[in-house]
Amino acid sequence: MGLFNRVKNIIKSNINFKNEVKLEDIDTSDYDEVYYDDVKEVPKDNKEEKYYGILELEYGAGFKEIKASYKRLLKKYHHDLYYNDPEKQKTAQKITEKLNEAYTYFERKYL
Repeated sequence: MGLFNRVKNIIKSNINFKNEVKLEDIDTSDYDEVYYDDVKEVPKDNKEEKYYGILELEYGAGFKEIKASYKRLLKKYHHDLYYNDPEKQKTAQKITEKLNEAYTYFERKYL
């Protein structure tokens, strides 16, 4: 959505025109759309989204849900459970490291 459309929506929601001026009557020919394409949106924190995904949670979950999911997944993927199969043990160890990294991030953020 371009800047003009944002301003237009603000005007619609905050001002009562009393039918004197219609938004369709505003001349927009002076506005260059290329200028609005240069405006950058604030990027999301991709690291945080990735950590929510690792913990199999929706973005924005609270710390209680994070802790519960971390414990559940750690019980499921802990590398000590696969001591008979070295290949599975290596994979589980990598998963466990990622779980620990994600949980540490949220622990520092919330505590």
